[in-house]
Amino acid sequence: MAAHRWLVALLASLALAGCATMSPRTPYSAADSIRASPLPHEQVRLWATGDDAAYGRWRRSLLADRAAHGLASPRTLLALSGGSDKGAFGAGVLTAWTRAGNRPAFDIVTGVSTGALIAPFAFLGPDEDSTLTEIYTGISSKDIYRKRFLSGLLGGPSLLDSKPLAALIARHVTPAFLDRIAAQHRRGRRLLVMTTQLDAQRGVIWDMGAIAASSSPRRLTLFRKVLLASASIPGVFPPVLIDATVDGHEISEMHVDGGAIAGFFSLPSAMIESATPGSRPNAAIYLVYNGVFAPDFALVKPRTFSIISQALSTVLGELDRNNAGNLQAVAAQHHVPFYLCALAPTEVNRKAPLFDRANMRALYAIGERRVRSDGCLQHPIAR
Repeated sequence: MAAHRWLVALLASLALAGCATMSPRTPYSAADSIRASPLPHEQVRLWATGDDAAYGRWRRSLLADRAAHGLASPRTLLALSGGSDKGAFGAGVLTAWTRAGNRPAFDIVTGVSTGALIAPFAFLGPDEDSTLTEIYTGISSKDIYRKRFLSGLLGGPSLLDSKPLAALIARHVTPAFLDRIAAQHRRGRRLLVMTTQLDAQRGVIWDMGAIAASSSPRRLTLFRKVLLASASIPGVFPPVLIDATVDGHEISEMHVDGGAIAGFFSLPSAMIESATPGSRPNAAIYLVYNGVFAPDFALVKPRTFSIISQALSTVLGELDRNNAGNLQAVAAQHHVPFYLCALAPTEVNRKAPLFDRANMRALYAIGERRVRSDGCLQHPIAR
C-alpha cells in the first residue's frame, strides 16, 4: 500500500481515537493473548518473533512430514510482499515463470497483504495461474471495497468497507481448495501468512496448511479471515476479529494487515540455515516485491500531507531494504542463491486510481516482462 494511503488511515485514527461503532469486545489480558488458540489443541500459528520453542516444534513437525514422504529438508522459499494493487506485478511474474519452464514447486511460500492473497495460488502451483490472472487483471475497485467515508469519519472502524474483498476470497477459497492445500501440507510443504495482532502489537505467522488440514469446523472461516486480515490496512479497511479460546472462554482478537509489521517475511535465520543448506542442490530464496524496492526520488511539496507521506514511505521502504539485506546475508553465508524481482520507479503510475483495471493489467505485463526479458529470476543478487 502506498504510504499516503497509510497516512489517511493514521490521521483518521488519531483524530477519532475516542469514537467507535464496533460491538463491545470481551476484555482479555496480555497473558491471555499468549495462551489463546483459534483452534484449540492445534498449532496453527506462531508469534513472528520471540518464540523459539514454538518454532522448534514447528520445524520438527515439518521435517517429520517430509521424512515420511522421503523428502529432505526444504530447499526453496518464495516470499511475496505487500503492495495493494501492485500484486498484479507478482501475478505476472509467477505466470511468466511457469511459461519459462523453470518455476520450482516451492517448499515454503510466505505472504503479506496482497502477497498473502497471492500465496495460496502460488503454493498450489501453475494450475492456479489462470485464477491469478483473472483476479489481478479482471477486477476493479468495486471488487475490493465500498466507500464509507462519512461513517468512518463519524467514528466507524475504517474509511472503506472490505465486504467485496471478503466475498472475492470466499468465492475462490472453498472447502475443495482447502483440501488441496492440506494435501500439500501433509507432504511437508508449508504455506505461511502474516497478520498483525493489534491488541498485542505483534506479528502473527499463520500456518495456513495446518488450518486447511484441521478437522475443525472452523477451518474454512479461519482460513478466509486470516487472508482478509492480512490485507486489511488499518483505518482504511476494517480490522478482522478472529475468535480464539483461552481457559475455556471465547475472546475476539483484532487483526490487521501484516504490513504493519513488515512488508514481507521469510523464517528466523536459524531455520533458514537448517532448512536450506548450501549443500542441497537447487536451494534458493526468492523475493517477489510488489512495489518499488529502491529509494524512489520525488520532489516533495512543502505541505503537511506530502511531507508526512514521503517520510512514512521512507521509513517503510528502508525497513524492507534492511530486512532483505539481512535475508540476503544469511543466504550468502550458507551459499544459497537469493533472487529479487521488484518494480522500478519509472514503472509505477502514481496517478492511477487504486485497483484501476487498466493499471493492474499494465503491472501484470511488467511482471511478465521482468521474467521473460530481464531475467530477474535467472541471476541471483550478489552480495
